Amino acid sequence: MDTKIVKNKSKLKFISIIIASALAVSAFGWYFINQKKTYNVKQEDITIDEVTQGKFEDMLMLTAQTQSLNSSLVNVLEGGAVKEIFAEDGQMLTKGQPIARVYNPNTEFNYLNQETGIMQQISQMRSSLLELKNQEFSQDKELLQSQNDYNTALQTFNLQKRLYDAEIGRKTDYDVALQNLNYQNQRKSIVEKGASNEKSSRNSQFAAINNSINQMEKSLNILRSNKNNFLIMAPASGRLSSFNISPGQNLTSGESIGKIDLMGGYKLTAKVDEYYINKLTNGIKGTLDNNGKEYEVIITKILPEVKDGQFSVELNFIDAKIENLKIGMTFGVKLKLSADTQSMMIPKGNFYKDTNGKWIFVVKGNKAEKRNISLGRENPLYYEVVSGLKPGESVITSDYSELKKYEILDIKK
Repeated sequence: MDTKIVKNKSKLKFISIIIASALAVSAFGWYFINQKKTYNVKQEDITIDEVTQGKFEDMLMLTAQTQSLNSSLVNVLEGGAVKEIFAEDGQMLTKGQPIARVYNPNTEFNYLNQETGIMQQISQMRSSLLELKNQEFSQDKELLQSQNDYNTALQTFNLQKRLYDAEIGRKTDYDVALQNLNYQNQRKSIVEKGASNEKSSRNSQFAAINNSINQMEKSLNILRSNKNNFLIMAPASGRLSSFNISPGQNLTSGESIGKIDLMGGYKLTAKVDEYYINKLTNGIKGTLDNNGKEYEVIITKILPEVKDGQFSVELNFIDAKIENLKIGMTFGVKLKLSADTQSMMIPKGNFYKDTNGKWIFVVKGNKAEKRNISLGRENPLYYEVVSGLKPGESVITSDYSELKKYEILDIKK
């Protein structure tokens, strides 16, 4: 009996040790899992800024360039290699003035074959017209001959009839004259009827052939004018710009190789970060400064195509324009997106690209701790703070590429 009691106590002690060990391991694991990751940084390697409360200016700064208010593209009508260049970028041109000539032997050979084919068809049709006119001439001769033969037969019959009636002529001569008169009358009727029918048919053929010749000649004229497409000419009068081609360069049909600025005024064009694509609309006003004088501008067109993270906008001067403007001049433009407000702000910094504005390191003493935040609008200098921070707090605004895996930073001086 005593032996059994000792056995049960040993077993209970062993179980207690196992449970205690498991609890210790669990506690250690829980502590280790929930221990926040810490990283040491040097104060000189980070930028610390203060959260401030003040007037937030909702604006956007653009770098805009002057362009002609109206322009006409210079397009290549017929592709080929550049053979000659007659103008240069910035030159004033008149409408129709040659700019360059391209050469395409295959297309030119095709034009020559088409031209030869059309001219052969025209020649054949004109030969058909000549043949029809010869037929008409022969039929007119036949009509004239039948009429003349009828008149002769009528005169002979009248003579024989008078002789016969006077009992001077013979009856056989009278009968022969009558028979010949009837024959010539019938022959004349048949020739006239045939001539009438053939004339109607010939007139239709004349009209059809002449119409075909006219169409062929129009095609020939178009073909010959297309050969002039190898010569690139100014579509309007003005200054040639954005023009940069070289001899031997291959150009494709429809390609734009420059533009003609019509010199009827100026506009401003600017590239804008795609972040603002839903924030800008036509009618938003702004200002630019030139030699200490301020000029008002307004957005007139937004080109929504995004390329390399940017889209384009066009602006016009509202009232006064800068004197002596030239194409290609650059100005800083300040756009007012909305009214100024009293807001919390933090200076802009590289932290945003790693956090997307959803969290930031808040500095307290020699430590910085990760905190979730919400940012609103931005301008060239500040982000607007919606929530998560208080005025007077300090935050790290420099690059987070090596810090984003950690939750607490130990700041070493």
